Amino acid sequence: MSVPASRSSLHAMFFMALGIFGFAVLDALTKRLTEDYGTWQIIFLSRVVTTSLILAFVLQSHRTIAVLRSSNIGTHIGRSLLVIATTWSFFECLRYIELAYAVAVAFAAPLFMTALSGPLLKEKVGWHRWSAVLVGFVGVIIALQPGADGISYGAALALVAAAAYALLQLWLRPLAGRETSHNIIFYTTLFSGLIAMPWALAEWRTPDTTGWLLFLAQGGTSTIAQMFIIRAFRQGEASLLAPIEYTALIWVGLFGYIFWDEIPTIQVFIGAAIIIASAIYIAQREAKRKGG
Repeated sequence: MSVPASRSSLHAMFFMALGIFGFAVLDALTKRLTEDYGTWQIIFLSRVVTTSLILAFVLQSHRTIAVLRSSNIGTHIGRSLLVIATTWSFFECLRYIELAYAVAVAFAAPLFMTALSGPLLKEKVGWHRWSAVLVGFVGVIIALQPGADGISYGAALALVAAAAYALLQLWLRPLAGRETSHNIIFYTTLFSGLIAMPWALAEWRTPDTTGWLLFLAQGGTSTIAQMFIIRAFRQGEASLLAPIEYTALIWVGLFGYIFWDEIPTIQVFIGAAIIIASAIYIAQREAKRKGG
């Protein structure tokens, strides 16, 4: 029996909201871990946890790991390099700037995706979307709050993370329909963990009990959040779900205030509002274009 479209959309929005909340928790846990551990160690241990959970999920669901066979190993390795670039720059930026500030700047990713889809994927980007991209980058500049010496190191890292994430998502498109969700997550986490391992060992600090619990919570939250997001996109249209992504700013703002007494400046909120409005407009134009 098929699920009515309206009900399916509500399910998609529900799972998207859960996934975004999960990623906000993940960001808060990561910021806490940066107080005691190096970025490479955080990446490596989070990948160990996520890879283990995916293997457990596959074995529980399919009784064999044979379903993880892939003919796209080269693509997975390439994406893993971008995952490392995205993750390291974002995790590292959390050492230097407020949680909500980092997430607000990272919202620029859809702007980069639109700007890069033309030269990289040969997609036609009309003047409506180009205008939204330009307006969005005005919001980025406002949120970055550049001073006489330019933007801060932490803010620059957040911007790098947004650009790398955009490339990562563009690289995901060739895998669409060719790989299962658990394969994509498994190989991305496996290879990115292997890449991070030498640097993690070089800066290794053995966690105490609290540290191990934080690492387990971080890796588990990452896995669950990804699963929720994937389920959401299976049931709903991207244009419907895109605005929900920006509820992350509410959660990280709340977490930042509760745990670190962080209160973002008005410039961050103004810039974030412009970025979000531009990204939603781009998503709506993209949906209209695909719909003919």
